[in-house]
Amino acid sequence: MYNHQHPSYSFIHHILIYYGKCLSPTVSTPYYSITTYSISGLRWFNPYDDNLNLFALIQTEKFSSLFSTTSNILFLVGINSVRNLPATNVIQQLDQFLHLLFSNYTHLTAGQIIITTCPPCLKISNRYSNISLLQNNIDYYNHLLFSLSSKYKVSVLDLKISFEWLGRDGLHIDYVYREEFSNIILNYINNTNMHQQTSSNVSTRSRYSISKRNRKRNLKIRNLQRNFTLIREISDQWSYYHIKNFLRFNHISFDRLLILSQHTLHLYFNNSPLMQRADQALSINIFNDDTFFHWVRSKP
Repeated sequence: MYNHQHPSYSFIHHILIYYGKCLSPTVSTPYYSITTYSISGLRWFNPYDDNLNLFALIQTEKFSSLFSTTSNILFLVGINSVRNLPATNVIQQLDQFLHLLFSNYTHLTAGQIIITTCPPCLKISNRYSNISLLQNNIDYYNHLLFSLSSKYKVSVLDLKISFEWLGRDGLHIDYVYREEFSNIILNYINNTNMHQQTSSNVSTRSRYSISKRNRKRNLKIRNLQRNFTLIREISDQWSYYHIKNFLRFNHISFDRLLILSQHTLHLYFNNSPLMQRADQALSINIFNDDTFFHWVRSKP
């Protein structure tokens, strides 16, 4: 959300989505504001609780309205996922999350998406029963995160903090270090804003107008596609990569697709003939395990 409040700089609204509760709900400066949404236990993907499942949350009306106010979002998420899953699995989830995010909210491609690395953690889990195993998994996730960031052109904020900053639970930031932790976030955003600013307000208004028009156009398309939606059950084996290749191989033309946590695949089409053809070609159980393994073996 851009409002001109300074003769040389545009005012930028940031949204920060955070797995903990130690950051202020709002921060305001003459040049930018930050609205923080804290959800304890939040993961990139949580098949057991959609309230803690960011993949599901960004598809809700609340987050759709929220994301329409800005093109600048910082995600401080990941540690709850990395404590319980191998880093490669978490990165695959994040890959699918980013694909969904930019597919649903195309205006974000013109904004600034920031993802933090996972900070250190001393809270072991059933999968990682000692600190060494857990930290190795965190380090590997952070390494893979930098590689993934180049694919989607998102920024990475490297949270290089000490174990001493952790509270008694070994997971969240201790009270005495919360201000220093907040300053890391604020300084990064401030530096990012300085690079984003332009010397011309006309240029900023132009970008905002383009973004606004794109949002209206995308909303119109989404409303139309609700009438041309095909739903199929899908097993856990299928990823976006395999689904798209499978559909292309079968000459199924579609606009976009979503995999929901309830094991359902939603295919969106721009008109009825395309949807009807897909409905005839794709049986109800086409995306089961048997089809997947047969597809992978025949078309790796």
